Amino acid sequence: MSQQNEFDPLFEEMKSVELSDSAKRDSLAGIQKRLNRKRPHFIPSLASGIAAVAVIVFLVLFASNSAMFENISSGGAGEDQLVFTGSGENWEIEYVVLYQEGEREKDVATLTYIGEGNPPETIDYEVGSSSGTNNSLNEDNSLVITSQGAGLKLHESQENEAVIRWEGKSESFLLTREE
Repeated sequence: MSQQNEFDPLFEEMKSVELSDSAKRDSLAGIQKRLNRKRPHFIPSLASGIAAVAVIVFLVLFASNSAMFENISSGGAGEDQLVFTGSGENWEIEYVVLYQEGEREKDVATLTYIGEGNPPETIDYEVGSSSGTNNSLNEDNSLVITSQGAGLKLHESQENEAVIRWEGKSESFLLTREE
């Protein structure tokens, strides 16, 4: 006799069996419990999936574009930054022009005393179109000058003269663009 034939009489017999009240309640409670289970909503799941894909795509594009990675990791190096340097016997200057989306954003000039003996207490300077008097050096024997979109008028092809005066002395030299 096949298995199906064995179960047919058993199913017929089960159909006619009456369930007790407690069995009915337990069955109903089980069905309600399954129906009331919280299912995750489709929209939040979809949104988190899209966000994960967007992050992965960004990371892949970011890592594959080495120029963009170099630019961001160096704080705006490459074409977004111009660096001019120059030095004399007693002073050296590094002047950085930072650009953001083609607009000049910030200028930072660092004047550093490299001469023999003690550094001067105050200096006067003229660098490009920027100047200052009675400026004190920091503990690194430097003076850091920052300006927003103004200050030195440097361009890619220009050289600019720097003049520093201190204690009756004077030194001048050219700032040239580093490649």
